[in-house]
Amino acid sequence: MTAIAAAGCASEPEPGDDVAPGPDDPGGEKKPDDELEPEDDDPSPRPTATCTMSTDVDLTFEERRLVNRLPGKSVAFATELLAGTGFDVFAPEFAAELCADGKSGAATVDEAKALVKTAGTRLWRAAVDRVQGKKTMGALPAGDDRMLYWARLTMTKTLRAWTPSFALSAADRDAIAWELERASRGQYDIALPAGAGYVRVIVSGFDPFTLGTPGQDGVSIRIGNPSGASALAYDGVEVSLPNGKKARFETYILPVNYGPFERGMQEDTLGPWFKAGPSRVDVAVTMSQGGAYEFTLEEWNGRYHGGFEGNDDIATCSGARLASTPGCNILPPARWVGYESVPWSRTQPPQFVESTLPIGPMLAANTGAQVTRPPGSGASAGNAFDVVWGYEYTYFPDCASSATQSFSPAPSPTFPPPVAPVAPPATACARSGSGGDYLSNESAYRATLLRDELGLTIPVGHIHVPVMTRFDPGNDSLVTDARFEAYRTAIVAQGRLLLEAVVKSL
Repeated sequence: MTAIAAAGCASEPEPGDDVAPGPDDPGGEKKPDDELEPEDDDPSPRPTATCTMSTDVDLTFEERRLVNRLPGKSVAFATELLAGTGFDVFAPEFAAELCADGKSGAATVDEAKALVKTAGTRLWRAAVDRVQGKKTMGALPAGDDRMLYWARLTMTKTLRAWTPSFALSAADRDAIAWELERASRGQYDIALPAGAGYVRVIVSGFDPFTLGTPGQDGVSIRIGNPSGASALAYDGVEVSLPNGKKARFETYILPVNYGPFERGMQEDTLGPWFKAGPSRVDVAVTMSQGGAYEFTLEEWNGRYHGGFEGNDDIATCSGARLASTPGCNILPPARWVGYESVPWSRTQPPQFVESTLPIGPMLAANTGAQVTRPPGSGASAGNAFDVVWGYEYTYFPDCASSATQSFSPAPSPTFPPPVAPVAPPATACARSGSGGDYLSNESAYRATLLRDELGLTIPVGHIHVPVMTRFDPGNDSLVTDARFEAYRTAIVAQGRLLLEAVVKSL
């Protein structure tokens, strides 16, 4: 067992503490109906259920990285980052809301869901406002995305340490934690405006990943994700278009874990906005961190996902690598696609789905020339980063065999490309899409499939953005430096120009 201390939630409050009562406990006396005890003739006092915060709770695999340090440091990276961004306040505040003065801040499961949803949304809004310069918190540069991920982990461990004054089953606790996950990722915060004067755009990013081994110090722990930084920078932004309309961007962030995808997190976030109505989305773009010095516009996304672990150290795909291997296929929820994905079928869901992003206009926008080139960029001369069209893929020609073939032309910076695209064979099974077989491919597959299943013809597709975690030599002990900041700034700026090229093409 790994012990944690829940700051701000001592079982015995200090003298003079002024703790606001919970919503169903205005005077510290009222209890929910299901906890009222029947009257009898026994005058002896009865014990009152109290709220407690455990100091001895197992940490999740991700939470166990909270102690990891950068080389030469005596303090954990997460502690340093959260203090430097002002996000060290969220876990203590959350703990006090859950359990203060021995009383629960919620008296029922539904109230607990509402409480954590509010707390998660507050965390998300603070991250957006800090990145966009609307709120000053801490001394570190404003554009950082990493504090959202690490603050969320301090809150998830706080939530699991909570024992409220009412019965809470494992399923109830999981449902409450799910609200925190979704709310803190902006998934409940999407608010697309209605009317013909808007082009409505939803963009997703990802948490940081490849963060290293829990309890093992090193530089991996400081990795950020430029797609997550972009999501925070774009949320709620409006752009005036040449036709007099405004493009409104709403964003959310996805976890780098398979479980939430299998649970339908992405479809439940996008689905309501893909349905008919005055606020139906006009463009949906998924973004993730790629590599090198280029933005890649992906054409094909495959149903298959590979065996690389998530941040939680779980990989669902293992054993014999066949098209039908359990755990290796994306399974969209029946509530959104109208059919069950199990047992395995070659055609439901489809093996490949295709981007409908306007590749030509996005390449022609020359976005790399409009952004300050970060130091040491390996892009073509005059570009911050190159933009290329990736339309390769790998497939199983025989869905019952492990043998694969690939269509693998080099990504093209021109449209049309020197090698004409070729669609995957209709009878083949997917092995990987144009962006590989990890969760970035999965996010694009799910969004694009949802477009097709709901009968939309809007632009939907994926952009792989460059890596931003680049530091000057000798700076292994630093949370950030000038090179790291320059890469993030340039990637976020060029990514926005690419999104603007999409909406202007409409």
